[in-house]
Amino acid sequence: MDRAVHALVGATDLVLRALVIQALWLLGALAGGIVLGWAPATMAAVDAAARAERGEPIRWGRAARIWRSTFLRSQVTLGLPGLFVLAAAWAALSPALPVAATIPVALVLAVLIAAMAHIPDLDLRYELRATRVLGSAVVLTLAQAPTSLVLLAVLTLWTGIEVAVPGLVPFLGVAVPLLISHHLVSRSMDRNEDLLSQEGDPSVHPRARPSPYTSGPPVSIPGHSPVARARRSRVGRRRPHPAPTL
Repeated sequence: MDRAVHALVGATDLVLRALVIQALWLLGALAGGIVLGWAPATMAAVDAAARAERGEPIRWGRAARIWRSTFLRSQVTLGLPGLFVLAAAWAALSPALPVAATIPVALVLAVLIAAMAHIPDLDLRYELRATRVLGSAVVLTLAQAPTSLVLLAVLTLWTGIEVAVPGLVPFLGVAVPLLISHHLVSRSMDRNEDLLSQEGDPSVHPRARPSPYTSGPPVSIPGHSPVARARRSRVGRRRPHPAPTL
């Protein structure tokens, strides 16, 4: 009985968290006219999801600061990859596409979608040049293939649920995939750092939680000095994150 009550309380907390993150994302997207607002709104929502997962309260003031501070940068780190995804999707669905090119284009589309899911956590955790974020996300996506496959499968399943129950879209349509992506990607990066530390990089400290989805080889993130480990975020001090190096 206690276990059932505990599970019910946990599920209720998760649903409420998703509703708050959905509202946060919608307000952020609308504040930027949707076209320019969705990217910084995504950054703010993922930051809120990360803090909520650590047991910290979701603070609207902090979300607003994240939105403002990442507005321009996110147009490059998320906006451009979003355009690439749209272009790849258009090409994959185009009737003019030769049959022989269908599979390669579909694979490119899948990699881009998975890489986009990595970008918010990657950009919030490490200091990277904006032009290197997508490349680093693609490298992690390919190296941590189990996580990427699970992520794509879950996102596909959720898309099917939204198509079947469109009433969920305004309440949970964005929050659920963001929460799932953050959960999987953050553990993938933790595991990557743990593997790097086991390989003898003295500047990387083990911090991973065991996960059945992260069995790929470790990947070094480009654009780092191995000494600069503790990151100061654009809106204040973050907890130290060991950042892999290339």
